[in-house]
Amino acid sequence: MVSFYYYSPTIISTFYTLHNFSTVLCFLLQPIVSLSLSSSSRERVSCIVHASAMSLWRSMMGMIKEKSIRMEKARQLFEAKEEYFICNGAMLLEKQVTCNQGRDTEPIKIFSAKDIQQATNNYDPNLIFGSVIATVYKGTLDEREVAIKVKGPPTHWPFEKMVDFFLNQVTIKQLISHKNVMRLYGCCLETEIPMLVFEFISNGTLFDHLNGKCNEIHCRISWLERVRIVTETSYALCYMHYGRPRPIVHLNVKSSNIFLDESWTAKLSNFGFSVSIAPGEDFFQSSSIEGTIGYIDPEYLETLRVTEKCDVYGFGVVLVEVLTSHYPTETFLGHMNLVDYFVFSMKENRILQIVDDVVLSQGSNEDIQAFAELALRCIKKKGDERLSMREVTLELRRIQHLIRSKQNKETCSAQLPLMSCN
Repeated sequence: MVSFYYYSPTIISTFYTLHNFSTVLCFLLQPIVSLSLSSSSRERVSCIVHASAMSLWRSMMGMIKEKSIRMEKARQLFEAKEEYFICNGAMLLEKQVTCNQGRDTEPIKIFSAKDIQQATNNYDPNLIFGSVIATVYKGTLDEREVAIKVKGPPTHWPFEKMVDFFLNQVTIKQLISHKNVMRLYGCCLETEIPMLVFEFISNGTLFDHLNGKCNEIHCRISWLERVRIVTETSYALCYMHYGRPRPIVHLNVKSSNIFLDESWTAKLSNFGFSVSIAPGEDFFQSSSIEGTIGYIDPEYLETLRVTEKCDVYGFGVVLVEVLTSHYPTETFLGHMNLVDYFVFSMKENRILQIVDDVVLSQGSNEDIQAFAELALRCIKKKGDERLSMREVTLELRRIQHLIRSKQNKETCSAQLPLMSCN
């Protein structure tokens, strides 16, 4: 393939000057050489001078060509950044207009590619702390710790879907401001795939703590803490379903999308598949199945209709995880996944046999059974038979109060055995 480089008039003029430099140098030195040297010596010196001049000329040409190449690459990079910024910005604006219908949104900051490069120490691999669909770096921007999501390892996703996945998170997050939703600080539109800047969450995910993926001594969280975390997550989902003019369906509710900050507050994240339902409509008709295997609503699998009950199902699977510390795609009795095995165990009145040891040791039969019944009502095959997130939240608060009351009575009995705790 032939490469073409752009040379400015100044560079062309310089080439011409340097080309004549060797001739001029030889001409100026010729009288000196003629006067002081013999014929054979003059020939040798003349050749040396000419060769030196030509070498200098080639060297200077190489330097100028190299500089020209660098300038051309810089120009192409600038034009690419400009093109990405315009294309991504246009797509983002279109999504915002479609979802927001002119309503106010949460402001976010637009970072440059240079900002991201500096924040990640030139994408230092040592700063990576997550890599699935996106590679997540820990960095510092505006004097605060942040999590920066960039394009991850190669996937089977087409380019357009990857861009949409990232921009959708910006669009949806601008509609949501809630203490139990991970905060989006900004994004960078100057790259082929936009980059996202979130608040940095220090204590991992609910999945990490249920499945022993963390290295802390207190990795296995208590029964009360588990109930509190899912209750806080239900607050976020309630806000999304009922607190906005257009209901927002997360569509990928799972334990690995529930993060825990430094105070162990639950933060729902990853809105790449989320959709908003138009006013007056009961569902959003999708053209493809999105989500994570094990958490996807079976009714949505059949109809491609996205409703709030899709989130209720995914949340119900999370409740089963919290109760059992098993992953949804694990196999039981040779052919059952976690949800099927849980339903089977409930029917056979053997739920305590699959409950996690931490829950068994800290919970009572009453609150464990109530929690299991709630999970069962969330994972019904038909959406109409499931509870709403409002009903789920109310029941979780009741169970949380039940556990706390029991623990308070036990504490009171231990401290004052001769006095009434009522």
